[in-house]
Amino acid sequence: MTDADMEAAVQQVRVYARVSPEHKLRIVRALQKQHQIVAMTGDGVNDAPALKQADIGIAMGITGTDVSKEASDMVLLDDNFATIVAAAEEGRVVYTNIRRFVKYILGSNIGEVLTIAASPILLPILDVPLSPLQILWMNLVTDGFPALALAVEPAEPNVMERPPHDPKESIFARGLGAYMVRIGLVFSVISITLMYWAYYHAQNPAYPGDPERWKTMVFTTLCLAQMGHAIAVRSNTQMTYEISPISNPFVLIAVVLTTILQLMLIYVEPLRNFFGTQLISPTELAICFGFSTLMFVWVELEKLVKRLWKQSK
Repeated sequence: MTDADMEAAVQQVRVYARVSPEHKLRIVRALQKQHQIVAMTGDGVNDAPALKQADIGIAMGITGTDVSKEASDMVLLDDNFATIVAAAEEGRVVYTNIRRFVKYILGSNIGEVLTIAASPILLPILDVPLSPLQILWMNLVTDGFPALALAVEPAEPNVMERPPHDPKESIFARGLGAYMVRIGLVFSVISITLMYWAYYHAQNPAYPGDPERWKTMVFTTLCLAQMGHAIAVRSNTQMTYEISPISNPFVLIAVVLTTILQLMLIYVEPLRNFFGTQLISPTELAICFGFSTLMFVWVELEKLVKRLWKQSK
C-alpha cells in the first residue's frame, strides 16, 4: 500500500494481524497524518521504533525488554492497561492545574501592574496607591496562598470526555492568554474606578479620618478581588455553585486565611504602622468588599455566556 492508501485505510481498520515492525511504524505515522494523538503499547525489541514514533510510547514494566522501556515515554509497572487510563487522567489534571495556576497568578498580576502604572497617568492628582512593601505582600501572600491551593484542584467531571489537545501547543493556547489580558483590564478598571471614588470620598471633610486612607481602600480591594478570582477560577465550565467546596477545601481555607490577614493589616495597630495602611470605617470596608466582588461576578458571567453560546449551537 502507498502512504496515501495507508492513511485512508487506518480510518476504517481497527484490528491488525501479523504486523511487522515496519508496518507498526507506518500505522503510527498514518494515524498521526490524520491529526490523531497516538498511544503505542509494546514489550519487545521490534516495538521500539513505533514506541519512539508514537506521541505516547508505553512499555510493559514486567514483561517488557530494556530496549522497549528506553524507547517509551511511560512504563507500566503492573502491565495493567487500566493504569494507562489512570495515568492519562492524572496527567490531564496536572496540566489543567498548571494552566489554572498561571491563569490566576498572571491574570491578577497584569491587573495590578495596569492599576499601578495607569493611575498616575489617568488621575494625575493622585499618587501611586501602593507602597513597595504592600506590593510585596500582595505577591507573596494574597497571590501565593490561593494559587498553591488551586494547584491541588481535583479532576473536573468531564476530564476524560474531552479530546486530547495538541501536544505542541503553547501553555497560553485555547484562549488563556486572551483571558489573562481581559481579566487584567477588568481588574484595573474596577481598581481605578474605586480609586477615583475613594480619593474624593477621603478628601470630604464630612467623613473624618486620614485623607490618605483611599490608598488603603485600593490596597484592600486589590487583595480581596483576588480572593473572588481564586474562587471563580476553579473551573473553566462549571459555575461556582456547582462545585462542592469540600472537593478542594484548601481554596476555602486559603481565601479565609488571606482575608483575615489582610484585615489584620488594617485593624491591628503594629501591623498597620509597619505596612503603612490607614484605619478605614466599616462602611468603607464594605465598599471594598463590594468592588472586589465585581471580579468574581465577571468571571462567573463569562462562564455563563460561554455555556449559553454552546447550548445555542
